[in-house]
Amino acid sequence: MKRYGLYVSSCVLAIMLILAAAVSAQNRMPAAGLGGKTLSPVKIRSIDGIGQRELIKTPEYNTSISRGKTSAGNWAQIAVTFETTPEWINELVFQYYVLCYNKGTERDPGRKEYTLFKGAVSHRDVARGKSRMSAMYLRPNTVARHGNVIAVAVEVLYNGEVVDLKSEEKDAKIPKDWWKSPDLTVKDGYLLNRQETPFAFINTDDFEAVK
Repeated sequence: MKRYGLYVSSCVLAIMLILAAAVSAQNRMPAAGLGGKTLSPVKIRSIDGIGQRELIKTPEYNTSISRGKTSAGNWAQIAVTFETTPEWINELVFQYYVLCYNKGTERDPGRKEYTLFKGAVSHRDVARGKSRMSAMYLRPNTVARHGNVIAVAVEVLYNGEVVDLKSEEKDAKIPKDWWKSPDLTVKDGYLLNRQETPFAFINTDDFEAVK
């Protein structure tokens, strides 16, 4: 009887381990679609923030301290609207590529140049929805020096794998896969997530939490 009891217990434990592994695998893999095709758990719907008209002013807070002497600057806000199918996703990583163009001035036409800004932000506890939002920012002085945003590309990483990619360009002449060009000057550390900007407390619930 003891041996039989141990055998039954071992079988139950084995079944529990198999079920746990299956659930874990299901959480890691995209859902199966029609015809055996896989459906991405995340899909980028739109990217906003390209062009001078998309610049936004530094938010102002009412405090007991008098307002400073400098007027509000113009930030570049690159906002991504996306949808997710799993009920919950532990973590998503958004890799941003932002291309700016400095067209120079009449006094200094030689300043014409393209600059590629690269940065990533991680979001945790992302709920299922069709209007989830992620965003990154460039400071006013960065925009003033390097020019307006003319193109954006965003990769979404889920469990370490790229599950979606979308790019938007203001100019149709910009080549395909421009963010991979070896001729572009790449700058890291300039793109800021919402927690690193004055926008952290503005419409907080509209954007995903930053890890």
